[in-house]
Amino acid sequence: MNTCITGCAGFLGARLAKELVSGDNYVVGLSRRECASASTCLAIDLASDRAPTQLMRLAKEVGYPDVVVHAAARQPGPYAYSEYVRSNLLATAHLLDALEHFPTTRIIYTSTLSVYGRPETNPVPESCSVRPDGPYAVTKWSCEKLLETFRQHSQVIVLRLPSMYGAGQADSFIDGLARRVIEDEIIELFDGGKIVRDALHVDDVVAAISTCIESPLQAPFCLLNLGCGRRITTSDYARTLVSTFSSGSAIVPVDRPGPQPFDLYADISEAHRQIHFNPTGLEESLARYVHELRS
Repeated sequence: MNTCITGCAGFLGARLAKELVSGDNYVVGLSRRECASASTCLAIDLASDRAPTQLMRLAKEVGYPDVVVHAAARQPGPYAYSEYVRSNLLATAHLLDALEHFPTTRIIYTSTLSVYGRPETNPVPESCSVRPDGPYAVTKWSCEKLLETFRQHSQVIVLRLPSMYGAGQADSFIDGLARRVIEDEIIELFDGGKIVRDALHVDDVVAAISTCIESPLQAPFCLLNLGCGRRITTSDYARTLVSTFSSGSAIVPVDRPGPQPFDLYADISEAHRQIHFNPTGLEESLARYVHELRS
């Protein structure tokens, strides 16, 4: 299988490339930084006007991909609106400009649960109205819609992902907790620690993408939520981390509102039905994460 991964040097992309290469897949990595895990790598800025020409030239040299995993994105942070449009939406448009000239392929796009904003119900199903708040979520949802228009040329699978954690990640909710737990620091939990958050170990996401690569779905456009599959509060995450690390950190619920002052977790029944997605339980996932950090 010839697989192309955009954002191959990123947290998810590098893990996915390593997994696929170990399974005898040929992986072409596309990234602004070199990706050591890929079979071959092209340093490219997909937002550049030169990107479509570079991609078509690469395809002629190494072969057209059977699958493209589009994981490149500008993640949430203190960036300008134009940077989100450039790195997320324009980069996706340039990718499609190139793929339009390729033989039919399959595109797997990593989107985000944050497109739902404050959901109408929990767990939130794919049919729920989207209410993206902020440039990151808005541009990710716009990319979904742009990719949906491409379904007549290629099958498109959109995976809406929660926050991911694992060794090598630095800015997720879980990673922030872990840094405090390792140092036996006090953990203050906003909103009394009662907010429900969705998070997955990155290996669960890699497994889901691998399934989509190995076992093609039938519909020309598929939209699937991924997530932990149950209500887990910030207190649950903190207590489990403290226990798994055997940490001396004290957990202190506070009344101040956090950056996400509402519950959000995904209904993953459709992913279970279509790709047999079964996320690893919280205790086992965090034990794996602790082992990675200690290693």
